[in-house]
Amino acid sequence: MELNFVIQQPQNIVHMLDLLDHCPSNLQAEVWSVFIAILRKSLRNLQACTDVGLIKHVLSRLSCVEEVVADLLIEILGVLASYSITVRELKLLSGCMKAETGKWPRHSAKLLSVLRQLPQRHGPDTFFSFSGKKGAAIALPPLARWPYQNGWTFSTWFRLDPINSVNIEREKPYLFCFRTSKGVGYSAHFVEIVLFSHP
Repeated sequence: MELNFVIQQPQNIVHMLDLLDHCPSNLQAEVWSVFIAILRKSLRNLQACTDVGLIKHVLSRLSCVEEVVADLLIEILGVLASYSITVRELKLLSGCMKAETGKWPRHSAKLLSVLRQLPQRHGPDTFFSFSGKKGAAIALPPLARWPYQNGWTFSTWFRLDPINSVNIEREKPYLFCFRTSKGVGYSAHFVEIVLFSHP
């Protein structure tokens, strides 16, 4: 059941947008209401929307939707912008509020609330987000020797956001793995909620 609330294929978000463009406003409002709840379900969903540039797509549709749908789109913008927003997306957001011939564009006042939500982050300012799929890692080329002969330190903060509670028990997600091709080195992985380190 939990998998129903995880965006598995982010490119389908764009297809959903294209489909919603042809739907009546009441159906759009219903879909967007559910989508807001799905976004808030996990950081993985927010990352999926960031990957497809949902902020840009929502801003391009904002001027041509009815009021009830526009309010939901603005709420989505607030949720997404408080997670991550690029400089280009921030410029687009500012451009949507720019007055023309002495008149504010439609929804400008409501878009100001999105700007107020930007600093309300619940996490680090800079981070790496890994999908959990094979190859999702920071990979370094083999090192002949470490910078200091006596040892080294690896320091990190991490947040584990599993797709569902079943996967974390079945899989063994690695926090780090510093091993040679022969398996010599150090690694740490999770089994259930316990972190194991192996020399």
